[in-house]
Amino acid sequence: MSKRKLKILTIAEKVNVINMVEQGGKKNYEVANAFGIPSSTLSTILKNKTKIISNFKLQPTRKKIKLAEFPNLDSSLFKWYIQCKNSNLPISGPILKEKANIFAKSLGYTNFKNSTGWLDKWKKRNNITLRKPCSLNMPASKDQLSIQWKNDILTIINEYSPNEIFTADETGLFYKCLPADSTQQLSYSGVDCRDGKRSKERVTVLLCTNMSGTEKVKPLLIGKCIKPRCFKGVKSLPVDYESNPKSWMTALLWNKWLKQFDEKLFMENRKIILLIDNCTAHVTVPNLKAITIKFLPMDRTSKFQPLDHGIIQNFKGFYRKEVIRKITLHNELQNTISIDLLQAIRITDKSWRQVTSEMISNSFRKAGFQHPGIHFVEKTSSNQEPCQEKNYPEWSYIIQKYNLMPEFTFNNYVQIDENLTVCSSLNDSEDAGLTNYVCNNDKDNNVTSKKVSFKEATKALGILRNFIETTKGMNDIHFEALGTLEDAMDKIKHTETSSII
Repeated sequence: MSKRKLKILTIAEKVNVINMVEQGGKKNYEVANAFGIPSSTLSTILKNKTKIISNFKLQPTRKKIKLAEFPNLDSSLFKWYIQCKNSNLPISGPILKEKANIFAKSLGYTNFKNSTGWLDKWKKRNNITLRKPCSLNMPASKDQLSIQWKNDILTIINEYSPNEIFTADETGLFYKCLPADSTQQLSYSGVDCRDGKRSKERVTVLLCTNMSGTEKVKPLLIGKCIKPRCFKGVKSLPVDYESNPKSWMTALLWNKWLKQFDEKLFMENRKIILLIDNCTAHVTVPNLKAITIKFLPMDRTSKFQPLDHGIIQNFKGFYRKEVIRKITLHNELQNTISIDLLQAIRITDKSWRQVTSEMISNSFRKAGFQHPGIHFVEKTSSNQEPCQEKNYPEWSYIIQKYNLMPEFTFNNYVQIDENLTVCSSLNDSEDAGLTNYVCNNDKDNNVTSKKVSFKEATKALGILRNFIETTKGMNDIHFEALGTLEDAMDKIKHTETSSII
């Protein structure tokens, strides 16, 4: 007597089995009979419910479950492949293998072996076939692709309010650079700045903001050292700080930042769209709850990235302006100025706060993103454009102090680090796992931040108020800043009292 051949269910059918058991109100044997499977097979399906559903979400058309040894790597590489395909970028086997290595390192898969056999199985699991482009079909021009992308993205972002449309981008910063050093450092512009002294005196800053300019996310600053000596005694920073030997963005740091941002938005019950460039560090993090990522066209990033249309330059203008203010102050006190990493963090925070919502919304408009729910201002105030030398007479003092060449302008100083590398290249093997680097040669000022009591801080605030009230020429701006400090002290006092209770 021949044995009856068992029916093999597809993933979709197995999902239907699970749904019928959990939601259909039928008994297990009734479901088994309905699908023509034995009770033991049904038990196995229910036991592997989580794996079946996750595989179905990843690839609904897949017939069989072929579990990968590295599921996160599989899904990340597949999503990256889809992004490249949607952007009409050429993809080959060697490129996929190189990208798989980057993902493996960023995800911590130290035992991953990237072989041709593994790639063939990955393609088979994801129903991918790599074909050479047909020479008979003329590819669309870059302008046509840009127009198509823009039309598609404008349709999508109109479903969001201006407060929920975000963009993020990195920029390199020579944080120690003084005007006296600028004429020498002009030759650094456009250089990778990977090693040596220049690498140590640079940081990468990630800026993120929404279209309306009402929400500027706390900057992420990436330095070279894990624990610089100038951080000694410091318990809180106004920015998020990370480190690696290159002082640039890696897939590991991007994943960490994106997950934290997503979790914050999810807790606030918000949904946003995030526009970013498709660089190798910006890997897609799976299972984002609140963020929908849209990549800018790879060959038109500077055209469509709002941060490249004035926001980053505005931020850097305020940064350089603050450095010059410190130079003037130190000169009056007859002190030598040196910007360490802690001071750079403070200046970064202050400079980012000074970028106005008008500047941000106008930069979105310049990049081609218009929204019916936002009003764009055609003219900007002088405070929005710190790079205009006619509105900044202190630059004349700097020219005389450092005997700078007349052709060296404030704009030159602002743009000194315009083209610094901010993330690793596709074939860079050091893309991930760099945050364990310990900096033993940090030459930042060895200044320890002394612990200050609440009583001492309150006394200092009283001295500051007395100074403002007894100084001629003080206006609403100074008293408003003083009130902000007093409110902050009240919140600190309330926090300390609550912790004691």
